[in-house]
Amino acid sequence: MKNNIIIFLILISITFSFSSCNTLKYVSENELLLAKNAVFVNDKKNVNYEITDYIVQRPNQLVLGVPFPLYFYNIGNKNFETDFNTWKLENPNSYKFTTNIFSEKQTRGVRSFKYKTHQWFLNNGEPPVIFDAKKAIQTVENLTQHYYNEGYFNVNVTYEEQKSKNKKIAINYLINTDKPYTLDTITTAIESKVLDSIYNIYKNQSEIKTGNQFKLSLFIEEQNRITNIFRNSGIYRFNKNAITFEADSSKTNYKSDVTLIINDSIANVPFKVQKIKNVNIYTDYSYNSKDEPIKANKTYNGYSFLAIDKLKYNPKFLLNSIFIEPNDIYRDETRELTRKDLRRLNNFRSVDIKYEETEDDMLNASIFLTPLKKYSIGFNTELTHSNIRQLGISGKLSFLNRNIFKGSEILRFSVQGSFLDSKDAADQSSLLNAWEVGSDISLEIPRFLAPFKLNKIIPKSMAPSTTFTLGTSLQKNIGLDKQKFTGIIDYTWESSKTKNHSFQIVNAQFIKNLNINSYFNIYTSEYNDLAAIQEEYFPLVTLNEENAISFIDNYINDAFKTTNETEYKTAKNIEARYNIITEDVLVPVTAYTYTYNNSENYKDNDFSFFRARIASSGNILTLLTNEKDESGTKTLLKTPIAQYIRTDLEYKKFWNVSLENVIAFRSFLGVAIPYKNSTTIPFSRSYFIGGPNDLRAWKIYDLGPGSTKSGLEYNIGNLKFISSLEYRFKVINSVKGALFVDAGNIWDISNSSVTSSQAKFNGFNSLKDIAIGTGFGVRYDLSFILLRLDIGFKTYEPYLDAGNKWFQHVNFSNNVYNFGISYPF
Repeated sequence: MKNNIIIFLILISITFSFSSCNTLKYVSENELLLAKNAVFVNDKKNVNYEITDYIVQRPNQLVLGVPFPLYFYNIGNKNFETDFNTWKLENPNSYKFTTNIFSEKQTRGVRSFKYKTHQWFLNNGEPPVIFDAKKAIQTVENLTQHYYNEGYFNVNVTYEEQKSKNKKIAINYLINTDKPYTLDTITTAIESKVLDSIYNIYKNQSEIKTGNQFKLSLFIEEQNRITNIFRNSGIYRFNKNAITFEADSSKTNYKSDVTLIINDSIANVPFKVQKIKNVNIYTDYSYNSKDEPIKANKTYNGYSFLAIDKLKYNPKFLLNSIFIEPNDIYRDETRELTRKDLRRLNNFRSVDIKYEETEDDMLNASIFLTPLKKYSIGFNTELTHSNIRQLGISGKLSFLNRNIFKGSEILRFSVQGSFLDSKDAADQSSLLNAWEVGSDISLEIPRFLAPFKLNKIIPKSMAPSTTFTLGTSLQKNIGLDKQKFTGIIDYTWESSKTKNHSFQIVNAQFIKNLNINSYFNIYTSEYNDLAAIQEEYFPLVTLNEENAISFIDNYINDAFKTTNETEYKTAKNIEARYNIITEDVLVPVTAYTYTYNNSENYKDNDFSFFRARIASSGNILTLLTNEKDESGTKTLLKTPIAQYIRTDLEYKKFWNVSLENVIAFRSFLGVAIPYKNSTTIPFSRSYFIGGPNDLRAWKIYDLGPGSTKSGLEYNIGNLKFISSLEYRFKVINSVKGALFVDAGNIWDISNSSVTSSQAKFNGFNSLKDIAIGTGFGVRYDLSFILLRLDIGFKTYEPYLDAGNKWFQHVNFSNNVYNFGISYPF
C-alpha cells in the first residue's frame, strides 16, 4: 500500500508539473495562442468531423485534454545559445569558477549536452499555434466552397474572435447554409450514336436523378461511372475529360437543371468500339535486350508466346493469369486483372501491358514480362513475440526455386531456429533459456490442383491457388519438449477484393512429447495438490514425481471417493490433465476459413475485419482405420486420433476518430467439442486466456476456466470468449498511448465428471464469470516495427468471493506488464 501511495503521489506531481507549465512561454506580446476552434452550422454546434478538415489552422494537439506536446516544446529553450552567452558576460566570475572546477573541454561538453537536450524537447514537442487571421480567412473560403459544392449556393460563412485576457483566442466559424438546391430536369447531349447506345443501357444506374440534392461529389461519381462503362465496352480512346455538366441554378425555387454533355471524339478522332487483334506475350523481356531478335515463338489458343532465349513457361498454365482475349473488345478490367494476377505469381519483377492501334482500327496487346531470378537464397532474423513466448530471437535460411515445373510454381525450402524465453526451462536465470529448430518444404501452385475441374465454380479471376506443405520441428525446454510433423494441402481463392477463402483439405499434425517424466517437475502446483492429499490420507505411502500417477491409480479409488469426494475429484482431475498434456496425438484437420477485410492498405485506420473458421478433425481417418488401443480409442501407428469439431469467430472494427486517434474493437468467440473417438481436446488445440495480445490484466494461462482459481501453471478450456476496446492516441512524434478494457474467460463444456461446476459453462448464468481488465499502454513507432508496453489491472475477478469481485487488486503491486511487438489486434 505504501508503494502505491508513493507511485500515486509521483503521478500527481508529474500531472501538476505539466499543468503548471506556461503554455504562453513562446507567445509574444503582440501574438495570441489559438486555444479553440468551433464551427456553428445554422446556430448549432457542428459535430461532423469532416467539416473540421477544412479548417486551416488548428490548436495545439491535446492528449487526454492536456496539450502535452506544447508542454514538451516549452521545456526546451530556443534561446539557449544567446542566454548562455549573456550569462557568461554578466557572470564572469561564475563562468571562471566553473572552468576552474572542470576543464575547458568538459565545460564545452556540458554546454553541448544541455544544448542537445533543449533541442530534443523542441524537436519532439509542438510549437505554440499563433493565431493567423489570413488562415482564418482561408478557412472561411474553404468552408464556403465546401457548402457550395454540396448545393448550398446561398451559403454565408463568417468567423468571430473571442479573446481572453491571458493572450489566448478562440475562433468561432459561423455558417448559415440557407436551403440546398436540388436537381430538376436532367437532359443529355451525346452526339456519338455508339456512346449514346452504350449510355442508355446503363442509364438507370446514374448517380444524378431528379429530386436529389445538388452535390459535386455526385457529378464526379457519375463522370467516373460513365468513363468506366465506356472503357469496359471497347471505347479504348475514351477518357473522362470528354464528359462535362452544365447546371442552370438561376431559378428562384432552389432547383437546378442539369445537362450531361459527352463529346463524340478526341483530337478529332471519333470514338468507336475497338477489338483486340493479337495478344503477344514476351516472357523474358528486359530493357537491355529489347532490341535482340526473338528466338522462340509459340502460338497457343490464339496467343503468341515469345522469348529472346527459350520459352521457359508453359503457355497453358501462363494463360491462367491472362484475361485479355483475341477478338474480344477492349476492357480496362481485363487489363488490370491480367496485371494483378501476373504479379501475384511472384515470378516477374515487372509486368507491363501496352496497346497499339492497327490500321484497321483494332488493337494489338503486348504483355512484357521481366522474370525474377529462378533461384534465390535468403537469410533473415527477427525479434519474435507472442502470447505464449514473451521474447524470442529467430533466424531462417530459405531456398527458393521459381517456375520449377514451368507453370509459375514456387518451391520453398527453409531451415529455421529460435531461442526463446520459457518459464518451463530448468535454467530460470537465463533470458533465452529454450530453443526450437525446424524445417519445412512447400510447393505453391497458382491454380487448383485437383482430380476434377473447379473452374466453373471458382474461375481463374478469383486467383485460385494450391499449396502443399511438409514440416517438422523440435522444441527443448518448452513444456514437455515436443517433436512435431505437419502436412498441409491448402486451397485458397478470392471471391472479391475484400473476401478471401481457404479450404485446407488436410492439415495433419503428429505431436510427440519427449520429456513426459518431467511432467510433475514442470507442473509443480498439481504435484503439490497431490502431495497434500497423500500427507493427509496416506502418510505411510511414499510419493514422488516419478510414481505420482501410479499413486492415483492405486489409492484414489471408489472407496476413497465415498468419504473424500472433493479430494477424489482433485486427484482425478490431475490425472486427466496429465493424460491430455502427455498424450502423443495425431490431429488430422479439415478446415474452411472465410475472411472479410475492407482495409484499403496498412495505413488504413477505419475498416472492418471478420474471420470465421470451422475445423473438423479425425472424421475420415477414424473411418479408415480399425487399429485400437487398450481403451478402445482408434489409433494410427499406435497414436490416438483426435476427433473434434472447432469453430472460431473473430470480429474487429476500427474507427478513425481524428488525426492519429483511433478506437479499436475486437471480439472473439471459439468453441471446440470432442466426440466419438475423443473425450477431450488436444492440449495444443485447446483455448487459453491472458497475455499481451489477449486479456492483458492476467498472464498467459493464469485465468479460468470459469470462476475457478486453480493455481495451475496451465489453465485451458474448450470454450473461449474475449472482447477488447482500445483508444489509441498520439502523444508526441513516434510516442503513442492507449487506454483499454479487456473482458473474457474460458470454460469447460466437456461434461467431465471430475470438472468442477465453477469451471463449466452453464448458459447465461456463466456470463458473471467474465473477467474484466483495464489499463493503459505506451507504444513507440519505429516505422518498420512498433514496440509496446501495456499495463493491465485486474478490475473484475470472477473467482473472488461475492461482493468482493470489483476493484480488489487495481494497484501497481498486482498489475501485469505486457511487452509486445506491434498492436495487440
